[in-house]
Amino acid sequence: MKNKNVFFSLFLSIIAILFFCCNNNIVYDETQKVNEKGWNMNEKKIFKVDIQDTIQRYDFAINLRNTTQYKNSNIFFFIKTIYPDNSITLCDTIECYLTYLDGSWVGKGSGRLKDNRFWFSHSVTFPQKGEYVFEIQQATRDTNLIGISDIGIHIEYHKEEKAK
Repeated sequence: MKNKNVFFSLFLSIIAILFFCCNNNIVYDETQKVNEKGWNMNEKKIFKVDIQDTIQRYDFAINLRNTTQYKNSNIFFFIKTIYPDNSITLCDTIECYLTYLDGSWVGKGSGRLKDNRFWFSHSVTFPQKGEYVFEIQQATRDTNLIGISDIGIHIEYHKEEKAK
């Protein structure tokens, strides 16, 4: 009987830790694989996000995983936002630095993979309810970009909004 109580207490503790560690401020977080043979300059990664709150403010980031085979110190992206009514009102060019000035890699991870989250837009509101489509395209001079393994979008509630 005593072992059963210890097991039950341990189980409840683990559930409580998992519950409190989760970030309930995340609205959307999806990452897609890039072809290991290279990311063609014409290939778009598509992310669809359903937004119903047009009053809330949001922060946006790019999730990026690169290998140490990536030959440049930075990368450029085109990000196109298509609104629920199919109007395209935003086309951004984003630059992300993948190495420090000394040539060492930015990001987390050991070995050949490095994980990064690059914040690029803060305190944004969505003017319409519905499904937004975000298209990400690599915008380097390379026709076939080698060394990027995953790309994604991360959206969460703006920090000032989280206190509500």
